[in-house]
Amino acid sequence: MKINEILTPSYTVNDAQADTKKAVLDLISKLMAQNLADVEYKQILECLISREKLGTTAIGHGIAIPHGRIKDLFEPIAALIHLQKPVDFDADDNQPVDLLFALLVPEEAEETHLEILAAIALKLSNKKLRNKLRSAKDSTELYQLICSE
Repeated sequence: MKINEILTPSYTVNDAQADTKKAVLDLISKLMAQNLADVEYKQILECLISREKLGTTAIGHGIAIPHGRIKDLFEPIAALIHLQKPVDFDADDNQPVDLLFALLVPEEAEETHLEILAAIALKLSNKKLRNKLRSAKDSTELYQLICSE
């Protein structure tokens, strides 16, 4: 799987503003709902909040991967967000989160869901890449960095 198969420049935001976990999930939901004809903002938000209630999607080092399966979604989509200021995401390492890679997959795509999550977690475990993403000048550079590494 290549990142650019599930992530587009329109779903990549650098220097986003949100001051709580709920505000971040709201931002992600609004962003992803913009271009989805069959999936509404509220459906995405409820999916992401429900997943967070099961346990944090923060994976450490200031990164979270909010994710969920959505009815009426036909293919996996992703969003990449770099926050201006990190927010508490209940991470096991107690570090606030400033890099978020959100993933939505079709409801029945359980195996694909897990494969993509594993690939993203592995990619974002690279400290050099994380530092580059945090230093991106704008959303275009952020997108190019995540797709090229």
